[in-house]
Amino acid sequence: MRYTDTFAKELVEKMTLDQKVGAVLTLGFAGVVPKPYIYDFIEKYHCGGLRLSCDMRTFGSYVDPKSGKTVVDVERQTGIKYKQTAPTCTAGEYAAVLADLQMAARKRSLGIPLHFSFDQEGGSSADFCFGGVNIFPKPMGLTATGDKELTYKAALETARQSRAVGFNWVHSPVLDICSEPRNPEIYTRSYSDDPAVVADYAAATCRGLRDGGVIATGKHFPGRGHSCQDAHFGVPVIDVDRETMERRELRPYRALIAQGLLPSIMIAHSIFPAIDPDNIATVSRKVITGLLREELGFEGVITTDSMTMGAIATRYGVANACAMALAAGADLVLMKAENELVGETVDTIKAFVADGRLPIEELNDKVYRILALKHQYGLFEEPDAARDPEREVRDPAVKALAAEIARKSILVARDADKLLPLPTDKKILVLEQKVKEYNDMQWHSGILYEACMRQSRHVDYQETAYSYDDADKTAIMARARDYDLLVITSYFLRGKLSNREWLEGFLADCKTPAVIVTNTPFEEISIPKNARNVVITFATSPANVKATAEVLFGKCKAEGKIPVKNGISVSAEAMV
Repeated sequence: MRYTDTFAKELVEKMTLDQKVGAVLTLGFAGVVPKPYIYDFIEKYHCGGLRLSCDMRTFGSYVDPKSGKTVVDVERQTGIKYKQTAPTCTAGEYAAVLADLQMAARKRSLGIPLHFSFDQEGGSSADFCFGGVNIFPKPMGLTATGDKELTYKAALETARQSRAVGFNWVHSPVLDICSEPRNPEIYTRSYSDDPAVVADYAAATCRGLRDGGVIATGKHFPGRGHSCQDAHFGVPVIDVDRETMERRELRPYRALIAQGLLPSIMIAHSIFPAIDPDNIATVSRKVITGLLREELGFEGVITTDSMTMGAIATRYGVANACAMALAAGADLVLMKAENELVGETVDTIKAFVADGRLPIEELNDKVYRILALKHQYGLFEEPDAARDPEREVRDPAVKALAAEIARKSILVARDADKLLPLPTDKKILVLEQKVKEYNDMQWHSGILYEACMRQSRHVDYQETAYSYDDADKTAIMARARDYDLLVITSYFLRGKLSNREWLEGFLADCKTPAVIVTNTPFEEISIPKNARNVVITFATSPANVKATAEVLFGKCKAEGKIPVKNGISVSAEAMV
């Protein structure tokens, strides 16, 4: 390939093999307190970047929600007993942590800065979820607003808030088409079931992220919306013909590549028989080099998804899969385990280089692409001391934008019993799932109940686990009869069992009228089929929850429109 960035080219020429191998690694950092081994990742292994998981104390293994069994054991022996949540910190405090890590990277012989990658798709998919940050709805909620300009503004403000803290590489937007509503991993992470809509709204997101100075990542190539399997726990097979893939899965990628809006793309841990029936796409040269690089003409950085996920790790082994992905054409491997797998991965990649399975010329090209992208986005520049993360998250204009988007995304799908707006003189019980382990004043358990309390003094609370246990079911049945109305959350989150089927039986027997508040438009995963009154909020994050309470009590109008053709019917008459 032709090296046009002289700065990046000269860096590659100066690098040792160890430095080059490190440059293609995104390693994991969970929590807000770096342990000594995190500095080893930077100084000993020369890692190119860290994938940040700010809300957990330690990176955990993937546990199948159906069987309860650990799919891949990647936990490090740290002495930590209570692993749920990291200490709550402010945006400024976390910025200081990242600045210290970046300083360690800049002290390396070539001064190559770290990229700090994270998820910030919207709603509960938010690694930056603390310190009062303004969080927007999931992608499908943005589509529900019907306003691409608002989508651009949401991405721009997400980037501004994040870049002020130190984040600089976001694993978003999701370009998967939500063609299978039972998909337990994609659902509202997709903009729509219409490829043209996905392309348009994702383009707005990419522009906003670019203008805010954060590297965007389209995912999961070639597209894993058409599956009922979660890649965290097994191998999705996207068994569709090439013609369908061209019309559906590949359309957003072709459009955004042509517009120059995708600086990086993430590969799906899935098998696509129409392209390569034998290999998961992450290690398939036919998919990465043949389809994405050569046929679609993509010249940016190609990254893997997490190499500790069940789909890839159980089939190939983590370290081996990392090296195989690079040999197949990936530029960056995302290896989040904070243990001995780091050393094993480095050694395995070097073995691939030594025996020619990963030619040194190809490794050089990978390193160049990564460094050129970092250079393009200003990562080599000194940090702007004037950027105050606290000021960014407190900006009244951003808070107003979050409130506007929340109001315009929420929709009333059914009101067959004419319960809305809820009366303020009736006894109402809010049955609310525990949705967030993080526990600061902005985002914590019970925020829907608290928002409803601001509307009525006659509201009580029953907290439940995300997936009901026996105690939850007993409490719900015992308390429901004592109230005039029920507000019941029926949220769905990947990796959690849904309460939908149990709620169908409960609603069939319960005499107390109920409004279901859910975060997806799909009966297949979150909406009881016999629910007569349904409000859809596309995020369980603070702005959308507050707006949901205002919709329930008639303080504001729900302005959202159903964003998919394969979602819930919005005909109230059909429920009468």
